[in-house]
Amino acid sequence: MFRLTNKLAISNLIKNRKLYYPFALSVILAVTISYLFYSLAFNPKIVDLRGASAIQFTLQLGLVVVTLASAIIVLYANSFVMKNRSKELGVYGMLGLEKRHLIGMTFKELLIFGLLTVTAGIGIGALFDNLIFALLLKLAKMKVELVATFQWSVVLSILLVFGFIFLVIVFLNAVRIIRMDALQLSREKAKGEKKGRFLVLQTLVGLITLGGGYYLAQSVKDPVSAVLTFFIAVMLVIFATYLLFNAGITVFLQLLKKNKRYYYQPNNLISVSNLIFRMKKNAVGLATIAILSTMVLVTMSAATSIYNGSENMKKLMYPHDFDVKGQNVEVEDLDKLLTQYASEKNLTISNKDVLSYASFGLSSQDGTKLTIFEKGQNSVMPKTVFLVFDQKDYEKMTGQKLNLTGNEVGLWARNDQLKGQKAFSLNNQNYTIKEAIQQDFAMNHVSNQYVLLVSDYNYLVVPNLQSFLEQYQDSAVYTQFYGGMDVTASQEEQLKLTDDFDAYVNNFSHNLKSEDAMVYNGTTKTDAIAEMNALFGGILFIGIFLSIIFMI
Repeated sequence: MFRLTNKLAISNLIKNRKLYYPFALSVILAVTISYLFYSLAFNPKIVDLRGASAIQFTLQLGLVVVTLASAIIVLYANSFVMKNRSKELGVYGMLGLEKRHLIGMTFKELLIFGLLTVTAGIGIGALFDNLIFALLLKLAKMKVELVATFQWSVVLSILLVFGFIFLVIVFLNAVRIIRMDALQLSREKAKGEKKGRFLVLQTLVGLITLGGGYYLAQSVKDPVSAVLTFFIAVMLVIFATYLLFNAGITVFLQLLKKNKRYYYQPNNLISVSNLIFRMKKNAVGLATIAILSTMVLVTMSAATSIYNGSENMKKLMYPHDFDVKGQNVEVEDLDKLLTQYASEKNLTISNKDVLSYASFGLSSQDGTKLTIFEKGQNSVMPKTVFLVFDQKDYEKMTGQKLNLTGNEVGLWARNDQLKGQKAFSLNNQNYTIKEAIQQDFAMNHVSNQYVLLVSDYNYLVVPNLQSFLEQYQDSAVYTQFYGGMDVTASQEEQLKLTDDFDAYVNNFSHNLKSEDAMVYNGTTKTDAIAEMNALFGGILFIGIFLSIIFMI
């Protein structure tokens, strides 16, 4: 019997090759993509790259998703094959093969099939390994180079992962064979899916959920909030798609059937009846196809949106080649720091901005009535943030005079409720908007770190910043100090000075006379952007790979 099951296993694979071709393609692609992801995630060359931690973080995050997606694809493909082979297995049972023989035969089939497909997938993955590594470097905007990256540890990891997946398949196939007799196996393929319950309720929930998911996807305004928002949107759309395919289409067809004028037409009767039968038989399968197609679209659009949105973020966060921030210092201290460092390193300053400004978040907003958090109250990041500048600094940045007096202000607003307004109140203090500023004047002059966390950030220009601060001493209004300079040195030279500049800033801070004074966060634009390129390039890379996985 052992020899017989061996021969049957080989002959079954050959005889059912048309059925196994899609299964083989799914396994090979899943193994190839998993191999490439594992190879990149544990590539020793990545450690030497600028922004290595960001790249490794995104790759290891994607590693879990890719592994789970690969497992689901392989399990689903096996389920399809086994359902189509159930009649054949039933016939074998009727001819005298016991269940243990059937289990042994299917185990040997999977062993042969798994060895061939997994080996092929690893081979293809190893072949394209260098090319994919170069693609990752390209997306992260780094120097592209082809280097040998083959690792035996990755091969072992893939063998263990897919070995476990195939063991799960063996177990599931064995359970299927054990719980059915020969007659049930032979009839399984012809069985349709059970008619669902609460179809109308499922349809209504599906429509509401689908609308909510697409609304969330369209409401994203900044790249960082896009990550969480798109994840929620994807989950809502997946759930809604399943409900609408499983129940919505059936409800629609039943409504057509109840419409006697429409249904009792020769062509319509045949078409609608045929569709109702097919939906009973294939509703879940169609829902799965639709969900995977939706995943491709949403994943690629989300990854592309985040990647493209990062360009504007870089400009807002890093307007200068070198910048520092301070607390309880004088503007002159920051100016002195930048000037001394440039002099010591023989750097020529082409542009410099040094200024103080204030920032606060809103605890509530009722139209044009704004309320600031009280001190110690804002334990969470507010949805709306204001940066407040003195009109003298505004004039330095733009070259334009506003000539503000009293409670007159200039306002650059992203807040929808403030756009086009002539006045507003802040903690019951009324202000007149003398100038509705149209352009983001702080860009290229001041680092706006809030863009990383909120999309509703606004700029307020006041006659005198110090007087403004004195009015809100009990509110959570914070004074910020910023200094930045552009130099004529190349990006390579600036990159070499990254650690040196940070150390210089720390040393300068320790030597300040006031104990409360502090200068911190010495940043080199080239280094910071390299980190961001690595992070967002990694996100786009994962988006591309996940889209390929979902298309399988």
